[in-house]
Amino acid sequence: MPTSEHTINDAIAALLRGTRYAWRAANVLQSETTQQLSEGAGLRPDIVIREPFTAPIVIESELQPAQSVEADALERIGKTLHGEQIYSVLALRLPERLRASSGQALRETIAAADDLEFALFTGRKGRAASRMPASGWLTGGLRELSLLIQSAAIPPPLVDETVALFEVGVNRAAEHLDALARVQPGAVAAIAEELHQQDSLQTRRMAMTILVNAFMFHEHLAGGSGDLEHVQTLAKLQQEQDGLYQGDILREWQKILAVNYWPIFDISTRILSAIPAPHSRELLEQLARTASRLVANNLMRSQDLTGTIFQRLIADRKFLAAFYTKPASAALLAALALSEQTLLDDEAWGRGEAVAALRIGDFACGTGTLLAAAYQRISQLHELRGGDAAAIHPQMMARALVGCDILPAAAHLSASTLAGAQPTVRYDESAIFTMPYGIQADGAVKLGSIELLRDLALLEAQNITAKAIEATQLAEVDDIWRFAPHGSFDMVIMNPPFTRDTNHEGARAEVSHPKYASFGAGRAVQKIMAAEAKSLTKGTVTNGHAGEASTFFAIADRKLKQGGMLALVMPVTFLTGSSWEKCRQRLRQAYTHISLFSIAGYDSAPLSFSADTGMGECLIVAQKSEQASQRASFVVLNEAPQSSYFSQRIARQIRSYEQTGTLRRLEDGPSGGSPLRIGEHIIGRALDAPLPAVGSWKLARIADLSLAQSAYQLASRGRVWLPTQVRAAARELPMATVSAVGELGPYHLQVSRKTGSGARRPFELLRLDSLPDGTVPTYPILWAHDAKRERRMSFEADHDGIPYRANASESQDEVDSEVERIFRSASHCHFNRDFRFNSQSTSMQYTERKTIGGRAWTSISLASALHEKVLVLWANSLLGMLMYWWQASKQQRGRGRITKTSLSLLPVLDVSILSSDKLRGGGQLFDELKQLPLKPLHELDQDENRKLLDRRFYGEILGFPAALLDDGGALDILRHKLCREPSIRGSKR
Repeated sequence: MPTSEHTINDAIAALLRGTRYAWRAANVLQSETTQQLSEGAGLRPDIVIREPFTAPIVIESELQPAQSVEADALERIGKTLHGEQIYSVLALRLPERLRASSGQALRETIAAADDLEFALFTGRKGRAASRMPASGWLTGGLRELSLLIQSAAIPPPLVDETVALFEVGVNRAAEHLDALARVQPGAVAAIAEELHQQDSLQTRRMAMTILVNAFMFHEHLAGGSGDLEHVQTLAKLQQEQDGLYQGDILREWQKILAVNYWPIFDISTRILSAIPAPHSRELLEQLARTASRLVANNLMRSQDLTGTIFQRLIADRKFLAAFYTKPASAALLAALALSEQTLLDDEAWGRGEAVAALRIGDFACGTGTLLAAAYQRISQLHELRGGDAAAIHPQMMARALVGCDILPAAAHLSASTLAGAQPTVRYDESAIFTMPYGIQADGAVKLGSIELLRDLALLEAQNITAKAIEATQLAEVDDIWRFAPHGSFDMVIMNPPFTRDTNHEGARAEVSHPKYASFGAGRAVQKIMAAEAKSLTKGTVTNGHAGEASTFFAIADRKLKQGGMLALVMPVTFLTGSSWEKCRQRLRQAYTHISLFSIAGYDSAPLSFSADTGMGECLIVAQKSEQASQRASFVVLNEAPQSSYFSQRIARQIRSYEQTGTLRRLEDGPSGGSPLRIGEHIIGRALDAPLPAVGSWKLARIADLSLAQSAYQLASRGRVWLPTQVRAAARELPMATVSAVGELGPYHLQVSRKTGSGARRPFELLRLDSLPDGTVPTYPILWAHDAKRERRMSFEADHDGIPYRANASESQDEVDSEVERIFRSASHCHFNRDFRFNSQSTSMQYTERKTIGGRAWTSISLASALHEKVLVLWANSLLGMLMYWWQASKQQRGRGRITKTSLSLLPVLDVSILSSDKLRGGGQLFDELKQLPLKPLHELDQDENRKLLDRRFYGEILGFPAALLDDGGALDILRHKLCREPSIRGSKR
């Protein structure tokens, strides 16, 4: 007799209980019970999970073909179970073969199955519910199903609502401080001092965020086990005293502090105590209302609530460049770095002592999002193998999870976030530190986590006194180096500050070193700190132009042990920028199993994995090794991860490709990358690619990886092999680098730079449009961009250079020599260093008169004017544009940048070996086409003049066959593909 669905559901429920410790408790995970949903007779769920501190989840299952399972799942959305609304329902399709097994055989069959099909429905009402995947089904076994259920326990609609409630409540509470500041400014100043920040709207909101967090914990802890039994709820206090009073709240918090929870309640007590009692009652009522509404949403285990709000309120964001990681991005980073194959073997993940012995570090921990994501992933791997994450929580807090930050409030919230992973479990120690930063009371200079670069011998002589956020106290720790010796960490996971050590873009005059301008530091302090940092980072991969993130890469590298996992959020320029060369080389030489993620950025989608930044970012995951790595996996997502389970599926697919060796390769020819799918929807693509010995790693933010494969063939092998072409149809083309065919002109600061007197040396710049019409410049300079005049391949200088007149303390001969040297670099050919793909038209241009290159245009001198004309023709043809885009940094949407260093390595047609006939023909063709108006790069497919340039240059000069040049041919397909790239189009449709 076939086994019934009822029996199969019971077996699934029994197996699921073994994948998470909390589900093993009575009445948490039940199947085929008599529980009825509140609306509608007969709506009995197949499986129900009701875990504390989370929303209830329902599973509806059906054997294939399972024609009604989706309708049944949607029917449950919005219903209530024991007074709790259901936001998440899983539809589970079971293979028909399960009917053939029973008893232990059935359980073994289910446990071994990897073809279960499931979809998650989330929302407030069935008709408006979202579906993941949008189409098709997720497939996997019980472990994948368990992880999806765990992510569903924190449904996005409820998170969004909770975050909105949190923010509104915090803002209203902060308004009370605004009023208080008008009558008792000293009280508000005291609160700012407790947070070690200047008083501001952000600081006041931050203080209220901390208090709301404490009120939420208060509600959950009141009436708990042991001594917490005597803690009264807020409602009880209100009822007994006809309102909330400061003294009553502080008394209850002292009871909690006597037990534990110091990271949450000590700072909260100090903030609340600073508020005069007569002005506290309305504020307390507001805080209590906010906390009660948040607690009612049952999301205590969500790492996103406090962190998301705090990310919007953090002080000194401008100069710290501290963009905090989105929880889904953090989950992706953790899932990539932590798997059954990394850090521990499959059996060891089930042993508590092995897991608790791991050491995970974040030396720029912020609010703890990344550490919390790593902790959650570790807990899942432990419990999937039968462990109990709660049992090892005290050890994990004491030694395994090490976090550092220079903001005291951030460190407190980081400790609070980690404590919230097991909110009812007591712990005594914590390894979350507030690092000293700036000039200390004794005159010492401290640089936060950068101090951890010091060698052990130096540290023993010069201890770093940090503040450790323990469970029951704030401890002065003189030997933090004992918590973070070099080579001691199994994993370092960070999203470090990106600030650069230079003043750009009209920054404030008092800010000479933005990296050290936090907390109101003046120029003198900034200078001292910068000098100390330069000394400390000497000999590391740190580069001032790369920014502070390069220093944190050096810290991570020093702290990791062999076999340890590196997991970083970095600017996407890590992959492409010349200032990151040392970091790339270190990664290539000392790490294996390298995975590099970026975001294509379709339309206006964010390019970053962090909150509140418009710049492109990348994820770097690698394993430290004594061997060098020749290759890496490059992954380009269509958009940033949307949920923790989305992230886990991506990581699972990447690992599967890598383990089976089926990831497509860059060298394979223009076939595209391996697809990453959520159901039937492709959410990104991946390629396995060689890592060059020097230079940029170009596979960043490329949506259509067949373009990358074609670009690689042309740049590295001199082969024109385009999408739709078979290998035999590929054509050879002589290629070289710019530095091999020409000489680059000077950097723009060598042309015109400010002196101490404010004058510019060696040239003062005069705009030609400010001079009388027809003025002939003595020293013509092509300095700036003007997209309208740059529609053609030939246009003239926009500035005249006026030689600097030396003052009494300078040598005029030296200045004259400098002027002469710069003028000798003048050429006809000029390169667009900062190409706005969606508004500008030319990557190189030609001036009839030899001209000096400037800030926007770098001059390139070739053997003759004919060579320069042909190079400009090439650069503005389709393949020349492909090479520019391939070489360029794509950190910002619709824009590519190539520095002078990268320009020297730019692949171009080797015009130096063209025959004299081809050179003359190319020069004549340039003269015919140089004034044709060209559209911006993102309109390549609509630009008839550019098509004409391609047909004539490739056909007449390079001898390409007509079939390659015709509409619908391989070049035309390449043209359409290139102009659809998100990095080229930006937000333009």
